[in-house]
Amino acid sequence: MLHIIFLILKILGFVLLAVFGIVILLLAALILLPAHYKAALSWNGTAESLKWRVKFHWLIHLISGEAVYENGTLIWKFRAAWKRSDSAGEYGADTYVKPEKNNSTVKEAGSGVKKAIKTDRQNPEKSVSSPEKTPHPRSSVQHNISREPIPEQHIPKEKEENEKKVKKASFFEKISAYRDKIKYTFQKICANIKSLTKKKEKLQRFLTNEIHKKAFSRTIKELKRLLRYLRPKKLEGNIEFGFQDPAHTGYLLAGISIIYPLIGEYVDIRADFEHEVLNGSLLAEGKLRLLYVLIPAWNLFFDRNVKVTYRHLRRFKL
Repeated sequence: MLHIIFLILKILGFVLLAVFGIVILLLAALILLPAHYKAALSWNGTAESLKWRVKFHWLIHLISGEAVYENGTLIWKFRAAWKRSDSAGEYGADTYVKPEKNNSTVKEAGSGVKKAIKTDRQNPEKSVSSPEKTPHPRSSVQHNISREPIPEQHIPKEKEENEKKVKKASFFEKISAYRDKIKYTFQKICANIKSLTKKKEKLQRFLTNEIHKKAFSRTIKELKRLLRYLRPKKLEGNIEFGFQDPAHTGYLLAGISIIYPLIGEYVDIRADFEHEVLNGSLLAEGKLRLLYVLIPAWNLFFDRNVKVTYRHLRRFKL
């Protein structure tokens, strides 16, 4: 009897071990297996000429997809194991059937309306004579009263003097109101300047804190590492741009210079300060692994300075 129980426990142990091993293998596959991608973009200065194409697959083509944009239309398709879907419909075809219009009821209603119009023409409307209204004696009296001319009233000199005094008082009231308004605006500007200086000092104290400085530097370091991991294996392209205002062209060129050390070896960038133009093409191909994102996230999550700074950021208010 005991050897049977031991045999059952042994089988259960092997089953649990197999399940645990399968789970570990699946997690390792999700973390380590790369997702391959390929993207292409081209543009000749107009919205109609914009074309791009993105294609990817992951887990040995178990998950894959593709999207193409050309001539203002987007076509896409996606596959996850045995489930497929695309822009035409869930099963790759448009299964929508346009319902037929039932015109019989409309025709019957129209014929009924025509019959009613014919019967109305055959039987013209009878004029209904309204009873004559007898004039009320009060209305004639009111009419005569309204026609009587109203005698003109002469304004006395005292009333004119009072009106002049009122005008003078209203003028001085307007001046005092403008003075109070200017005073209130000046006080409001001074209060805003004081509040801005206080906010600036508070923000400066927050940024210059040693713990916060260490947390910011660690975050920047991990982001640089992530960008290095995510950099495409193959990158080719040429970009030519220019705006109507040369200053805007210079601003954009200055912004591109931040990431130029990463892409300058692969992409040819030309700035045109004389013409308004935007042409170019780009081709990128590479691999992405979930491990690339987990490593920086792990380092930041277990960093003490980052944790303290995150708590301070949640409570920080200007």
